[in-house]
Amino acid sequence: MSKVEAVTTVSSQVERRRVALLVAALLAALALVLGAAVAGPADAASAAVATGKPDKPGGGGTTEQKYSALGDSFASGTGSGSYIDSTSCDRSSLSYPKVLDADATANVQLVAFPACSGASTAEVISSQVKSIARGTTRVTLTVGGNDLGFTNVMTWCFVITWLPGRCDSYLDTAESLISNGTIGARITSTVNAIATKVPKAKIIVTGYPLLFDPASGYANAARVNADTVALNAAIRAAAEGAGAVFVDVAGPFTGHGIGSGEPWINGFSNPDIAAHPTQAGNAAYAEAVRAVIG
Repeated sequence: MSKVEAVTTVSSQVERRRVALLVAALLAALALVLGAAVAGPADAASAAVATGKPDKPGGGGTTEQKYSALGDSFASGTGSGSYIDSTSCDRSSLSYPKVLDADATANVQLVAFPACSGASTAEVISSQVKSIARGTTRVTLTVGGNDLGFTNVMTWCFVITWLPGRCDSYLDTAESLISNGTIGARITSTVNAIATKVPKAKIIVTGYPLLFDPASGYANAARVNADTVALNAAIRAAAEGAGAVFVDVAGPFTGHGIGSGEPWINGFSNPDIAAHPTQAGNAAYAEAVRAVIG
């Protein structure tokens, strides 16, 4: 082989290698583009919730309404156990949003679940609304109790009971926030914030169960139940006034409060979950919401 032929051969090999590398790079780029087109933009809220559940009874599918669940410990499932993350939010696989997600008859797919134990209306607005997943058409909201000092009331009225004046003070404050319209205004603001984020979504706001059976024997039980009735009325008026649907859960929980023969509310033997729905209580919440979420 002449020197000219050798140079020509080497040049051809280099050219073929360059072309092969270029083709490989183009194919890799095309794969990335196609992958992005299929997957769509990443959504931080959706990433925390498994979607496309082939094991869902009845099967999942594109006909399901995309569902985001917001609120406090009554929404996250505190008290039911089976917590699904390592945060202090106490999100449970037995919470009413997850029960609805697993139920084929509810026809919803839970795509965002930012509900968190301890959340107030302000925290829902500032931290949870922005996590509502893209394309959401159904939103549930359970909130308001923490605005009234729920933990302080439970602690000082039913756990630390030797300072009755402290209990009365917290109850007086809670009652004032209900009667002066503060809690109603906060619920309105929360619903409006959700509607601004997802203007076409159906927003479902739940109330709270009465925590105590009349036979419970707790000194402050009747007053707390009466305050819960007033709170639910304020939430209903505000929610419906802002265009949301209200779900009353007090009825289904009748006969199942603390001190009843079949309580759906955890008692005070474990303060971490006291006064929160049990697994059966969350199932009752889900049943009440299921009737309107479709």
